[in-house]
Amino acid sequence: MNCRFCATELPRDALFCGECGRAVGASTPGGIGPMPLAFSSADDASDDPADHVGPAHVGASCPQCGASVEDDEVFCGECGFVLRRVAPAPPAGPPPIDDVPIEPEFEAQPKPEPEPAAAVPGAGALDTGATDVIPALEPDLELSIERAPRPDPFPWGRATTPIEDIEATRLVADPFAGERFVLQFSTGENVTVRGQGLIGRNPNAEPGEVVDQFVAVFDPTKSVSKTHLEFGQESGRFWVSDRFSTNGSVVRQPDADPQRCDPGKRYFIARGTRVDIGEQFFVVS
Repeated sequence: MNCRFCATELPRDALFCGECGRAVGASTPGGIGPMPLAFSSADDASDDPADHVGPAHVGASCPQCGASVEDDEVFCGECGFVLRRVAPAPPAGPPPIDDVPIEPEFEAQPKPEPEPAAAVPGAGALDTGATDVIPALEPDLELSIERAPRPDPFPWGRATTPIEDIEATRLVADPFAGERFVLQFSTGENVTVRGQGLIGRNPNAEPGEVVDQFVAVFDPTKSVSKTHLEFGQESGRFWVSDRFSTNGSVVRQPDADPQRCDPGKRYFIARGTRVDIGEQFFVVS
């Protein structure tokens, strides 16, 4: 006996195929060998017995195993054979249009007309066809806004007649009073100085310090400090003072040995003296 689905060789009394697991036959109720599945005709034969359920189980017996079944049963109680197909349930969805209840329509209520405003006596308004009448304010109901008085821009008073400036200009003291000295630098520049000043690459005064003149020295080697030296005069005598420069200052007076300046100390020098500042120098004349 071979399985009619996969052609596997089976025992004679086998009910299911050991290879594919499908039902291949069944014993009759009297136990006389296997009973093949019955089909209505050769055209209806197919590989799946489930395609031949329905009218095939007429007679209240399973067409596969021959067990007695009820007419309303779907499966065989002995072998589980599908006796008939069950129609699928209709899909869930919205109810038909005919079953939807129609809500009653409500009629729109007419909008009430506004009551006419009472005319103001004595207003004398022109009839322009407008329905709303704006009442005029009574004189007693006018609002008054109190404003703060503006300050007087001239609290000292104003001159009634213009003042004529007829006085002569007053002479003031010369801020550069004293002797005039000329500083001849090694860079070829000559600077005339009077009063007190600072010398350096970019001289700058300290906070609160009053300086009359700044003398900038061109030094590409940058051996001169930004604020290198301070100068001034007292009773017609010229003096210099080192401002804590990096390379220091040296005074070379005529017929005297060179003298290195102590920072912050004034040195009175005569005309013709040479003062070295870094790699540059100047001569006082």
